[in-house]
Amino acid sequence: MKIHNNKYSRAAFISFFSLILAVAMITAVACQSAPQGYKSANSDVAPLYNQGMEMYRTGQNDRAIMYFERAIQADPNNWAAWFMKGETLCAVRKYQQAIDAYNQAIQLDSNFADAWSSKALAYRDLEQNDKALESVEKAIALKDNVAMYWNNKGLILIDMTKYADALVCYEKATSLDSSVDLYWTGKAYTQMKTKQWDAVLVSTDKALSLNENSATAWGYKAGALHELRRYDEALIAFDKGLALAPDNPALWYSKAVTLETLKRTAEAQKCYDKARALGYRF
Repeated sequence: MKIHNNKYSRAAFISFFSLILAVAMITAVACQSAPQGYKSANSDVAPLYNQGMEMYRTGQNDRAIMYFERAIQADPNNWAAWFMKGETLCAVRKYQQAIDAYNQAIQLDSNFADAWSSKALAYRDLEQNDKALESVEKAIALKDNVAMYWNNKGLILIDMTKYADALVCYEKATSLDSSVDLYWTGKAYTQMKTKQWDAVLVSTDKALSLNENSATAWGYKAGALHELRRYDEALIAFDKGLALAPDNPALWYSKAVTLETLKRTAEAQKCYDKARALGYRF
């Protein structure tokens, strides 16, 4: 006797992919490189700015904001300090204040592509996707050879459920920089949403060659193998993912679906129970 109706077997992977993707997206946008090239005539600015950068790099965000604000007080035209204030405000999830800081940086230098890209991500966190898309497209118009910008556009398009358009962005991102596993996992996700299962395996294998500890990539690979009815291989991939992320309830749930498909009912029930104990609702 089956534990669930068949409709749950396919829906499980949609929920699983959505949950695990969130981890990939947060990781992908966590860091932006510090801006280069600004030199203030005020000798007090550089020490303040550098101290702010040190606090930012070590996760002391409140102190970082304080130092960036002091640098701005010493030189209000310091677009680099405005930008890093925005980055730090994003780190503490004060997204509207971050947008205000990015706008100040952009007002001082309208061609500051990183500020447009980071502003896009802040709008995305506020679920204002139209504004996010407009901002990231401005960044790309200024510099169309930066893989991170294409990645960020892909994330926004995923939120807008424009998966085919997002896939185009990840194709661009991976062609510009093939060394970042998160671009490949993003590409794999959009390939799953467009049901290109064999292509998912290519992308996840590339991601795993760059980072074998990516639970996200193992999960996506498992999902694609399930859809290709390669269930035993899917279980191996799920176990790889669970070894890295044992508290991920969606992984347990999705493994249960594969076990259930193989009529391994008792094992499936244990995985469903584990998923439920970890907070998964189904």
